[in-house]
Amino acid sequence: MNSDLKVIKKKYGEDMAKLCRELFPTLLETEGLLSKLLLDNFEVNHDLCQDILTQNLEEEFKRYIYSLVNVEKENIVDTKKTPQELLSEAGYELYECHSEEDIQKFKKYYAEGEELCTFRGGRLNKCIVFFAVKKDVDKIKREDYKVPRRQDDYGTSVISIQFTRDISHTLSIKNRYNHRVNNPDSTFSNNLDNIIKGLTESFEREYGLSQQHLNGCFEMNNYVLANDGKFYKYNFERGNIYFCPNNIVINNFNVRKYEKEKYIVFDNFILDLVNREIKRADGAKKDAFINTLGEIEKIEIEKQGKEKTIKLKIKNQEDVIIVLNANNQMIKLVNNNVKVIGNDFLTDNFLQEISLPNLEEVGYDFCMGNNSLQTITFPKLRRVEGNFLRYNNSLQEVNLPELEETSFYFLSENRSIKKLNCPKLKVIEDGSFRALTSLLELDCPNLEEVGSGVFRYNKLQSINCPKLRKVGNHFLEYTSSLQDINFPELEEIGDNFLVGFTKAIRSIKCPKLRKIGNHSLTYVNSLLKLSLPSLEEVGDDFLCDNEGLKKVDFPKLKKAGNRFLARNQVIEEVNIPNLEKVGREFLREHAIFNENNVRGNMRGLK
Repeated sequence: MNSDLKVIKKKYGEDMAKLCRELFPTLLETEGLLSKLLLDNFEVNHDLCQDILTQNLEEEFKRYIYSLVNVEKENIVDTKKTPQELLSEAGYELYECHSEEDIQKFKKYYAEGEELCTFRGGRLNKCIVFFAVKKDVDKIKREDYKVPRRQDDYGTSVISIQFTRDISHTLSIKNRYNHRVNNPDSTFSNNLDNIIKGLTESFEREYGLSQQHLNGCFEMNNYVLANDGKFYKYNFERGNIYFCPNNIVINNFNVRKYEKEKYIVFDNFILDLVNREIKRADGAKKDAFINTLGEIEKIEIEKQGKEKTIKLKIKNQEDVIIVLNANNQMIKLVNNNVKVIGNDFLTDNFLQEISLPNLEEVGYDFCMGNNSLQTITFPKLRRVEGNFLRYNNSLQEVNLPELEETSFYFLSENRSIKKLNCPKLKVIEDGSFRALTSLLELDCPNLEEVGSGVFRYNKLQSINCPKLRKVGNHFLEYTSSLQDINFPELEEIGDNFLVGFTKAIRSIKCPKLRKIGNHSLTYVNSLLKLSLPSLEEVGDDFLCDNEGLKKVDFPKLKKAGNRFLARNQVIEEVNIPNLEKVGREFLREHAIFNENNVRGNMRGLK
């Protein structure tokens, strides 16, 4: 093994040495060249080879390394056109942001939960910020992209082009999906010429934004190019801060390495072992997690294999236990002291288990986006704010025996939840229980009221809510497996009740239901039995386009909207004796008035 391969083996591992022997035989002829290229451009990392192979980047990596031998800017195109002119040719309007107000004007283009960290404020202190907006942006709709891809038409229809204000002018091109796709801050591989040829040189000439480190077209998932010209592997990114193995934090592309003897960097936090305190790596003064800890008197660390357990001795309280994995990501938290937690508690983290046995109340965005979370213990939790445990796709069981009150998007987009126990829950707000596609049975014995969009996109087979009185719009929309419904106390339903692929519904029984909104029970062709004896008013399209219902009996119905009972070809009997007013196209495309074998009773119709 030559001297270069010995260095590479020591710094990057044996597999990397083997890969380099295969890819770079010519470079290995010049002693010291290849090892220097790697050390100058990649932080020491024994995962590098495996990451290259896993992402099928052997050829791209080879081309990149060979390009470093050549003149750095030999392929840059100069068209003499301004960035505005070039981007206009590419279909964009370019805007430079001179104030926070300028930045906030572009927030309107981002869907809920996909807003850039840039909109949180303060970005202009560190970066020069541009936005490029497609001229036909109003025609490119988020709902048309069910499976988002970083560089699809929607993702690139609004991009933020940001240069750091330091001498390196490191570039980040940010995607419209934000963190719903991989590497959203490296759209177009952070290469302006990938948008349109000549744009790199144009920005340099027009604005003096010469990039010190150009990485061509090379990029890797979970790697960031820092201001020192090196690629660093990172565990996760938040607010343009990258948290890397080996106690490295890259803030706005500036690298800081923390001494392992004095600090432990985990997730978004820095544990100071000397001063016995935890701080946010982004410098934020407030944090819901830190606020739950109290005064740390002593820190004990125990290593078990690749994991380490941190025991925080809290003054006048019980110990707080934190378990970190090999990448210093917090995977377990036990805190017996906390009763109330504020907003943004441990969002987008790596927790697998969390135990807060005395917790009673939490704020907004509690543990949202923790896709590894499998076990929760909150036996005393009574009240939660919006986005509670939203986007947690590993959680299979939720037991909240004391929970009474929730807010919007409660437990939504948890596609692995199979068992749910909330026996005291009374009120659910908008968007909650959405897309719980693994939940087959729901039992909420004290639930009285739900908002709009609740239980959408589900595969429920049974639902028991005996005290439910009122529901909002889109209730049980896109319910694919539910066959029988019985809500004995339900009095009012909003729009779009049970529409969209609800092909399994056979019977509905709501003896106290008085009012249903628009577009409800349309295209429910499996419906055979409908018992709504107290129904008084229905909106447009009620029971439109159904092919299973043969008898309609609404003894108290007085008012119906447009297209009521339209295109119901198999109806044989209609009994609506008190119907007084009905909209257009009532019983359209049905022979009920012409065929003697079809009975109808609508004597109250005016």
